[in-house]
Amino acid sequence: MKSKEEIFINSETRISQILNGFNAAFPFLRIEIYKKGEVITLDHRDFRLFEIASIKAPQDFLVHGELKVSEVEQLFLSKLGLKVAIFRKMGTSIVETTFTSQWTLNHQNSKGEEIYFAI
Repeated sequence: MKSKEEIFINSETRISQILNGFNAAFPFLRIEIYKKGEVITLDHRDFRLFEIASIKAPQDFLVHGELKVSEVEQLFLSKLGLKVAIFRKMGTSIVETTFTSQWTLNHQNSKGEEIYFAI
């Protein structure tokens, strides 16, 4: 059985499934998906990945808590041709994880949780 920290992604996966699954697995993180430099809006949340992927034959992959932020970003780019950005919640703010992209998703999430309960 898969832990709740695993999100299986294939070409049939809907944008909303990624966003909801990511939020459930990592409640103190947020993922944004971009196509051609534009963030995917609410209007496109029910699109399947094959409809927006820039790679002709998108490949399946698994996102889990032991992956580094940089690895997740690279997976989306290499398997789907899509850019993603991962943000960490800090109280009522959201910050980019650019400087901590070598941290795992689990570590990013636990830091977000620590900050949330410290505020």
